[in-house]
This record gives sequence, C-alpha cells and structure tokens, in this order.
Amino acid sequence: MTPDIDDTEVEYATEPTLARTLIEDRGGYPGHASKSEGEGDSGLLRVGFHDQDEDLKEVSWEQFREEFEDKELAVAYRPDEKPVEDNQPVVLLERDTLEES
Repeated sequence: MTPDIDDTEVEYATEPTLARTLIEDRGGYPGHASKSEGEGDSGLLRVGFHDQDEDLKEVSWEQFREEFEDKELAVAYRPDEKPVEDNQPVVLLERDTLEES
C-alpha cells in the first residue's frame, strides 16, 4: 500500500477492462504526463479529468490496455466514488505496491 493513499474502503482493479470502466464512469481518460516522456518511452501513464487543468496527452484505450498490463498497474478506487487521493476518484498504482492480504 502506498503511504499517500488512505486505504479506508479502497478497492483495487487489476483487470484492464474493469479499470477502463471505473475510469470512464468517473469521468476520466488515459493519458501520458508529457514532461515524463523520455527516449523510447512515451511517458508515465496517468488518469486525467477534463475539468481539471492538467498537462496530459490523451492516449487511446488500446494503448492504455497495453501499458496497464506491461507495467503491471492497478486502479485504486472507492465504490462510493469518494476521492482516493488528492481529490482524484481513481489512481493508478503499480501492483507490487499493493498490500498483500
């Protein structure tokens, strides 16, 4: 579990189709943080929200799916749709940072 996230009632999705549904249902889209782009890497995968001033380059859901699997990511969310971290309703995490049950 990452120290930044209050794990009260937080759930995790590691399946990309469910992750997409959770992101879309909360008004999000997949994107890359443009300042993180490097040689041979398109940047850090993030979830963006159009109503916020963000510096994200939107990517396709197919690209999201590939990177989500390749980078072994998970989506942290709350079923009641309250924010998980910094007013974000969903957050991407590396699966190996999740607390083992």
